[in-house]
Amino acid sequence: MTTQKVSVTLESGAISRARHLAGPRGLSGYLDTALQEKLERDERRRAFVEYLDELEQSDPTPDGLKVRATRRAARLRGRVSH
Repeated sequence: MTTQKVSVTLESGAISRARHLAGPRGLSGYLDTALQEKLERDERRRAFVEYLDELEQSDPTPDGLKVRATRRAARLRGRVSH
């Protein structure tokens, strides 16, 4: 596994808490694990939204109900992109 050094600005209280919880694996290891977990969650959410989009395309549901479902999917997409 290759690594890359980066510079980020984070809230100081969160850094203090992370350092305390990280223990022997250190802050870098702790943050790397947290980032990997967040990426996996976001990728699963994105795949789920894509699956819902595919279902919606072939759904015989009346248009009015589809409009509501589309609005709900847009809200989910907004959460994934943040």
